[in-house]
Amino acid sequence: MLSRGEAIAALTAVGEFFELEVADMHGASRRVFKNAPRSLREQWLATAAHGDRPYFIYNDETTTYADAHRMVNSLAAWLVDHGIGKGDRVAIGMRNYPEWAVAFFAVESIGAIVVSLNAWWIADELKYAFTDSNARAAIIDGERLERISPELQKECGIDNIVVAHGEARPGTTAWSDAVGNGNAVMPDVDIDPNDDATILYTSGTTGFPKGAIGSHRNYITNTWNARFGVALAAKMMEAPVIPNIGQPSTSLSTFPFFHIAGLCGLINQTAFGGTIVTQYKWDAGEGLRLIEKYKVSSMGGVPTVVRSLLEHPDRDKFDLSSLASIGQGGAPASPDTIARIGKDFAGKVAPGNGYGLTETTAGCIGIAGAAYLQRMDSIGLPVVGTDVKIADDDGNELPRGQIGELWISGPNNVRGYWNKPEATASAFIDGWFRSGDAGFMDAEGYLYVVDRIKDMVLRGGENVYCVEVESALFEHDAVKDCAVIGLPHQKLGEEVAAVIVPADGHGEHSEDDVLSHLKSRLAPFKVPSRVFWRTQELPRNATGKVLKKDLRDEYSK
Repeated sequence: MLSRGEAIAALTAVGEFFELEVADMHGASRRVFKNAPRSLREQWLATAAHGDRPYFIYNDETTTYADAHRMVNSLAAWLVDHGIGKGDRVAIGMRNYPEWAVAFFAVESIGAIVVSLNAWWIADELKYAFTDSNARAAIIDGERLERISPELQKECGIDNIVVAHGEARPGTTAWSDAVGNGNAVMPDVDIDPNDDATILYTSGTTGFPKGAIGSHRNYITNTWNARFGVALAAKMMEAPVIPNIGQPSTSLSTFPFFHIAGLCGLINQTAFGGTIVTQYKWDAGEGLRLIEKYKVSSMGGVPTVVRSLLEHPDRDKFDLSSLASIGQGGAPASPDTIARIGKDFAGKVAPGNGYGLTETTAGCIGIAGAAYLQRMDSIGLPVVGTDVKIADDDGNELPRGQIGELWISGPNNVRGYWNKPEATASAFIDGWFRSGDAGFMDAEGYLYVVDRIKDMVLRGGENVYCVEVESALFEHDAVKDCAVIGLPHQKLGEEVAAVIVPADGHGEHSEDDVLSHLKSRLAPFKVPSRVFWRTQELPRNATGKVLKKDLRDEYSK
């Protein structure tokens, strides 16, 4: 069996399919895949070869690759006919409908820039995105149209709105009219790998978000990292490697497409010729039915989604034997959930975890399978071509085992924030992106994230990393969900507090037992001095992150 380093060296050698070369990305030298497509347009056009293979399944209705290509060609031609061209911004805002994918690849194929709209946003937030990006067109569903009044449309200067899954009003265009030209030909356009492809607004928990600018090469790198991961696993086992042939599979997509994890999942599954199954909104019971009916082989989601599937009372009534992998991301995954995947599926389902941010075009560090079960609190190893370091405030690399900030450098990094030069200069330094996460690297190079730096509790001069305390809490049967926060304290500065959503049959009467459990696993200063029990769910944003500021504001009172 080859070591990981030996397998990487063999796969990326000169003349090999995954050969690496050095390319310029906005003034920085990056190691990139030499044989990768130059753009999302090129990658999309190649999928026409899949013909009548099922592409999307929604509400038990199937859209084939051939169907999607006809609609993409028509919509791309429609946009060009209405004055939209290379570099123009086009907003997309809708649920995880098949139309989201069609809109995305139509915009990318003409060299325009997708502005991804968070489906949870209200009118003021939509207005911010429109005006910040100066979007010239929008492709939205009926729910979003209800939040965009004719006055707001006029104020933001959006001359062209296409409406899917809803009634078009005067001044907008029905989806069927924009995609109905079955004879349309894809407009010709030349796209450079470093051209801007998307503006994705970071899921900020306070204030208006920043628009991270992703390039075509960023997304192509993510796709090829996924492809390389499969080849690497095969090479290490000294099995045959067929890297240029995707393995068509069926995936249940639960991440919203406006989120970087959902978007990269959509792009990658499309590139591999796979089938994507989506829901109107996440429903664990319906998810079980879809897995059984369509023989879903992979699914991923935020940890709360995965837990709801594993803990559903009807889970054993469905045939889930087609599942081969369950991935988690978007928020810290609790070790008990990881262990349960390994136990409940008798080792036949590989649990996986990917670490990444909008600014790193989703996963740039990952771990799966046996390695994950052995290191359930690790986020894994960096992908090929990406460098990481644990650094102090000045960017100096710290020794192994010492906690600092995780810095990332690679072809997955975006070039900065739209219209935010100061924020860009603060986060992107000499080719490195400052993640804002506190973590450390072990002796073998595996990485661990212990907390968001801004969420860390400073108790009497001691750092308390909330993720560590939360992981210990999740081990207890009384805890269904939890969040650890810092609250003001007159003498200590901050004290550690736990907010717990109890499991059935538990509540405040379980508090002594829970605290005893924590005291057996944590240093005394890490054990919460205050515990709050609540019956309502924890407040979360659209990507599953707990809104800890809201909790701090609520319980500080």
